[in-house]
Amino acid sequence: MVATTADLARPRVAAGRRVRVDGGFIAASAVLALVAFLVLFPLGMLLFGSLWTSRPGFPGSITLDNYVKAYTSAETYQVLLTTVLLIGAKTMLAVVFATTLAWIVTRTDTPFRNALEILATLPFFVPGLLETIAWIMLLSPNTGTINVWLRALFGLQGAPFNVYSLGGMIWVMSLGSTSFIFLLVVNALRNMDASLEESARASGAGAVRVALTVTLPLVAPIILSAGMLSFIRAMDAFETPVLLGLPAKVFVFSNRIFAAVQYDYPVNYGLATALGVSFFALMIALIIVQNKILKGKDFSIVTGKGFRPRVVRLGRFKYVTLAFCLLYFVIATALPLSQVFIGSFLKVFSLPRWDLFTFDNYLAILSDLTLWRGLINTFIVCGAAAAITVLLCTMVAYITTRTQYIGRRALDLISWLPWAIPGIVAGLGMLWAYITLPLPLYGTLVLLVIVLMTTGLPLGTRLMSGVMVQLGRELEESSRVHGGSWPYTFTHIIAPLLKPALAGAFLLLFVGFSRAVSATILFVGPGTELLAVTLFSYSQAGRFQIVSALAIVLMVINVTALVVARKLGAFGESARF
Repeated sequence: MVATTADLARPRVAAGRRVRVDGGFIAASAVLALVAFLVLFPLGMLLFGSLWTSRPGFPGSITLDNYVKAYTSAETYQVLLTTVLLIGAKTMLAVVFATTLAWIVTRTDTPFRNALEILATLPFFVPGLLETIAWIMLLSPNTGTINVWLRALFGLQGAPFNVYSLGGMIWVMSLGSTSFIFLLVVNALRNMDASLEESARASGAGAVRVALTVTLPLVAPIILSAGMLSFIRAMDAFETPVLLGLPAKVFVFSNRIFAAVQYDYPVNYGLATALGVSFFALMIALIIVQNKILKGKDFSIVTGKGFRPRVVRLGRFKYVTLAFCLLYFVIATALPLSQVFIGSFLKVFSLPRWDLFTFDNYLAILSDLTLWRGLINTFIVCGAAAAITVLLCTMVAYITTRTQYIGRRALDLISWLPWAIPGIVAGLGMLWAYITLPLPLYGTLVLLVIVLMTTGLPLGTRLMSGVMVQLGRELEESSRVHGGSWPYTFTHIIAPLLKPALAGAFLLLFVGFSRAVSATILFVGPGTELLAVTLFSYSQAGRFQIVSALAIVLMVINVTALVVARKLGAFGESARF
């Protein structure tokens, strides 16, 4: 009997229920061991660090003092309260904005709905760091463009807006989250069976009543799922809390952990690791709560009945909804991006004037050796990390979707786990893990590649798993029937079929890695600079002219890679979590 691809790594059970070890089993176990090392070793060292009396790599002893000090301090509970308040308020605003936008572009006769849908998705592709920098330039109390204009226009003494506040953090984070939730909700509204809406209208209900009593309840599970996912993703926010929260001493988990390592004197690794473990536990709890809430929910809003939803006729109010959509685009995309673009041509951070126009900021980039090293290192590190991650994730996806390997469920769970670890917490765990190894990894580009590989495992695995399940088994079976070994089958049949998906996943991972700050900032130093971390550091130093020019360069690189990835099909169903 000829072995099939489904037999790869299938445990052979002999007498006494012993597992027979073969080449496929060994290869799959090696992949499981590598993934477990990349993910579980830093987590274990993070827990160890929270129980250690000294800094990483130094002698010490086991203690619970770090947790005692953390949880007998009122500051810790204030940090927890502020974190929940920030992310909760941000999520509620984003859900309201996103659901309203999705309803307008799918269920009303608002003009230019197709174009408006595209405009509503654009903020999703703007890096969070760039958006934060833009709003600093717009709403900084002393020099922000909007504040300066309003003071001059109305003769105000003080700044009407202050982005360095909890309200400023909520505002900036809600704009980006709106487009994320919109992407999840808009298709549900478009594909929803409209028969109940039609029945409500036939019974005399008006457009608003139908939307609130019929449409909204029908898509409520989707909205709840999108809101919970956005809430959990926001726990990983780093750039906005650090750049806007630290100057105002508004602490949430992410910026307090960063401050404990970077700004506390002496460096408070004990507090950082104790909060890091607590932060990770909170993330896991939220994910469990999400699963409990959504378990048993009926998401079936597309039925087998043919239907063509009737759009709501808004009359003259359709121009109000058009204005609402355009206003969101202007505030979330056009205004911040134009501010960054204009700021990149100004001599000083001020109101635009012709006498301040210059190309010196771009010339400064060419002459700044730190930026050049950051650019070169970004291409080397992110390119290498993306390539290795794609190869590793392809093997993980193959094992978990097309084999009967006994450890495939554990492999799938472990490869997903980094998604639940906030970037700064992951970085802290890997700092403890790799600084204790008898290898000179710290301060090298190799360690940065390992860090990015670990954080990229969830996305890479989901991308490749989505593609892998779409491949039929016939060609593989034919190769095996004709004597082709598994390595030959994989390299000559599977790999060629996966080429477009591999290229798309590589570019998508490269873009994500090139934006990474929270996971890599603890490992960057002289000679190992990365462009995004350098951009972040220059922002903290107030060098907004150089930051603007550098942000434009980084955005051009990202957009180019995203366009190519889109052409290769990297944004299909497989790209969704």
